[in-house]
Formats: sequence, structure tokens, C-alpha cells
Amino acid sequence: MKYTKLVLLLLLSTLVAQAQDTKYGGAFLELGVGARALGLGSAYVALADDGAGFYWNPAGTAFLTRPNISLMYANLFNSLENHGYISASVPLFGGAVVSASWIRLAVENIPRYDDINFYEYTREERYADPEGIGLRAASLGTFTFANNAYFVTFSKLSRLELDLGWQYFKMPIYMAYGLNFKMLDIGLDNKKGSGLGLDVGFITAMGLDDLFADDNFGRLSIGVSIQDVFDTPINWDTESKQRDQVERKWKFGFAYSQPLKFMHSDLLFAYDIDTKYDGSYNLGFELLYSKIFALRGGTCAGDFTAGAGLSYWHIKLDYAYQMHDLGNSHRVGASFYF
Repeated sequence: MKYTKLVLLLLLSTLVAQAQDTKYGGAFLELGVGARALGLGSAYVALADDGAGFYWNPAGTAFLTRPNISLMYANLFNSLENHGYISASVPLFGGAVVSASWIRLAVENIPRYDDINFYEYTREERYADPEGIGLRAASLGTFTFANNAYFVTFSKLSRLELDLGWQYFKMPIYMAYGLNFKMLDIGLDNKKGSGLGLDVGFITAMGLDDLFADDNFGRLSIGVSIQDVFDTPINWDTESKQRDQVERKWKFGFAYSQPLKFMHSDLLFAYDIDTKYDGSYNLGFELLYSKIFALRGGTCAGDFTAGAGLSYWHIKLDYAYQMHDLGNSHRVGASFYF
């Protein structure tokens, strides 16, 4: 019964969100993907250099040098929702990379009722005694609330030589560009909503060791991502022809990786600004030991995150923990390089 009540509250929240000028259209895309990125507090716009990069900044996939398959899975909010993604990336010639990805968030096996007495309770009664709310009729079966997003990503990496004029010194700078073509497919029981959208991104990266001719310095990168450039519409096949909208979002970030030679490690610091809704600030740290084991921590819009990673041969495993008002979550991800 508790499960049923949580589902009802979720569906009611969805309907309320649609009524608020569709401000929260496509909100499932705000959850983020990739255990490494989420462990870093979602401060990933200036990195995005793995299989989950398509989501954070499509330009980041240009830094992939080998074919890659990556995935993640999680049960969220007391196993109420199933969330995950899978992505395949292939480097081409001339610094180009193409990838295809799928994100899914679903609530399955939701009991169907012909007559719900939920609305017989006043608002005050529902808040005062949520455990006392029940359904009197027998279930008439089940249905699914599924959110799917499909991405095709193209990115390109270019290497420039910046002439600083210091005794004919030229500094290499890497410029990455990327874009997502995406399709949204949302189903609530027998009703469908769909839409097409576009994301673009840019990353520039440089080695401060090259700039100062000192290998004690590390690498600096700056990234910008614009998601849903044209305010992605979601058109429903309901009688009212409901139309939602995924509002444009700007994300800015920078990251710096500092080598710690005395302990065979690298220390990464990342910071992001996200303009969606009321805006948020994300911060992340990573200590990578001997390119094998990583410990991570951060904050995402004020919520604590942590994680770890392990790399061996062509396999990378990642774990992320996130605090949230609706329930803390654990995510596990894997990447395979060929």
C-alpha cells in the first residue's frame, strides 16, 4: 500500500508540474547520468571525457581515443523508479567521434484503479495522515510511466598552436566542439508525448606544464554547454493536445588536474554553474592514485555526493552516492574500452 501511495503522489506531482506552464517538462533529464560525474557533484561540464559525456557536454566525447561502451543503473527513491543509460562511442578520423545513447527513467507495475478515493480526503487530511490514505477497490491491472531519451552525438577535437612570441615558443591548445540530436519519448499509460531537441557544447583545454615549461603543473579546461537550444517541445497525443516544453539551459564550468608526483596521484578540482530553474552551483574533487583507483566527493546544489572508481585493463567501474530530500541514492556504472 505504501508503494501505491508513493506512485499516486508521483503522478499527481507530474500533473501539477504540467499545469505550471510546463516549467518542468522533461524533468527526468535533470537527474544526470554517469557514476563518475555524479560522484563529482555533477561538476562535469569542463570534463565530460567518458561515455557519459554526451549528457553533460557533447564536446567532451571528442577526447575519447578508443571505442567505448558505458552504462549505469540505479533504483531511486526507495526502488520506486528505475534509472539508467547506455552509450556507445566510436572515434573516427581527424579527431571526430560519434556516439549513440539511451537514457531511461521508469516507474513500472503501477496498479490501475477505476475509482480512486484519494480525492475524498481534504488536503489537510492527506498531509496529516499520509499512511491512512488507502484504495478501497481492487486493482484492475498495471501500467507504466516511462521516460526515454535517445541521443546521437557528433564531436570534433582540434589542436591549435598559440604563438606566444617567447623565443618562438608555441603552446598547444585543444578545442573541442560537439552537438546532440535527441528525441524524447514519454509514455504515461496509453498516452504518449514526444519531441526533438538539440544540445551544443564547447571545451578548451591546455596544459599549464606547457605554458610554464614545468611538469609540476597540470591541465586546465573550460567548458560551456547549452542544452535544449530551441526549448525542446513535447507534444502529447491527448484530446487537449497538451504541449510541454523543456526550457533552454546554460552550463558553465572549469576543471583543473594537478599532478601529485610524490604520491603517484592526480588531484582534480571541478566547478560548474547551472542556470536551470533557480540555478545551482556544483563542486567536485577527485584523487586518482596511479591511474587505477579514485576517490571522489562534492556537492550538487547543496547536496553531498561521494564516489569511487577502479580501472583495470579495458574496464572501468564507478560508484556514486547522492544525498537527496526524496531519498539517498546509489549508482553503479561501468565502461568498456576496446
